[in-house]
Amino acid sequence: MKKKKLLIVAHHLTIGGAQKSLIAALKAIDYERFDVTLYLRKNRTDLLSMVDERVNVIINDDSHHYYRKPYAVLLQVLVAVFKVFGKEKRADELEGRLSEAIVKYGMEYEQKHFFNAGKYDIAIAYVQGHTALFVADYVKADKKFVFFHTSTDELHSVHERIMPRFDGVLVEHDSQAKLLKKWYPTKKDSVHIIENYVDTQTILLQSKSEIVEIPKDKTVLCYCGRIAKVKGFDLAVDTAKILKEKNISFLWFFVGDGPDRQAIEKLIEKYGLEENIKITGMKKNPYPYIASCDIYVQASYEENTGITIMEAHRLCRPVVATKTLGGKKLIKPFKNGVLAEINPISLAENIISLINDKKLLTEITNNLKAEDYTEELKKHKADWQKLLEE
Repeated sequence: MKKKKLLIVAHHLTIGGAQKSLIAALKAIDYERFDVTLYLRKNRTDLLSMVDERVNVIINDDSHHYYRKPYAVLLQVLVAVFKVFGKEKRADELEGRLSEAIVKYGMEYEQKHFFNAGKYDIAIAYVQGHTALFVADYVKADKKFVFFHTSTDELHSVHERIMPRFDGVLVEHDSQAKLLKKWYPTKKDSVHIIENYVDTQTILLQSKSEIVEIPKDKTVLCYCGRIAKVKGFDLAVDTAKILKEKNISFLWFFVGDGPDRQAIEKLIEKYGLEENIKITGMKKNPYPYIASCDIYVQASYEENTGITIMEAHRLCRPVVATKTLGGKKLIKPFKNGVLAEINPISLAENIISLINDKKLLTEITNNLKAEDYTEELKKHKADWQKLLEE
């Protein structure tokens, strides 16, 4: 039997929720039936070693300087001139054109060097936005799908234009499916739910591979993620300030890195929280930190699924999460964690309540220990098989 050619296009493989979802998906595909190619549009490959060895991986060298092209240079000069003369609105318009030109130059290069010949049976843009645009406009395939990993639609005008080119939209849960059907009514019959899968046994093993030094006389908190605005690390720091003012003895691990790290470090210093918050930097294996904490805290402003919440649950850690779409989906109040409003006062109050209620903390931990996740892998494989075989 001839194998079908499946292409999956991802923005990068830096540590993150969508990337972990992709790694799990690649483990669920039937390689007896599919010849799988993974194309990474950016040369950021932290998780590459976790990709199934049967996958053909193509990586864009991502080293070209499109800003040096004549049209791009012209636009940059015009932007500078208009700014000098105080024409900010006109400068902003030209900067928008410049951004569009750079995106177009990049995609034209990618098509010419990696997709100029050949056609796939199925192509999946594994993330919305410009990666979806690339698959829609520059990849040849009989069927195309786009995977939405967010509960917002920041590039709606782009998605609206390209959506007719996709045969289906993939989402992670029913709440998100409702949003997509509302945003794109013409796709309401082609929205497919593929829930995230978390490999419990692997996480448990990795959590024991490193010993994290923790103080015995303090409550240990943990938050893992990209240090960017949407993840709410500023909320976490403001929450820590309140905890300190309430005389709570604690150590909080921020496991991650990102564009806002310097700003977060300055905020920590401003509040005098250097002894209470430790930023570990990005960790391929964050699980020893999660396993070592008393409470896992998810302080996001917006979270679609929250894979780290799922990972904390697999490690039997009670979770305090903000009321994002993902938080409300995953947290069963007082069963596996508690929900807080998206503000530092509510986060602090809920953390303090859990710290003080040892009985509830133990009950939640025991509930998590009793969870059975054995059927999840079967369902995950079945979901992918159903989609790809249609």
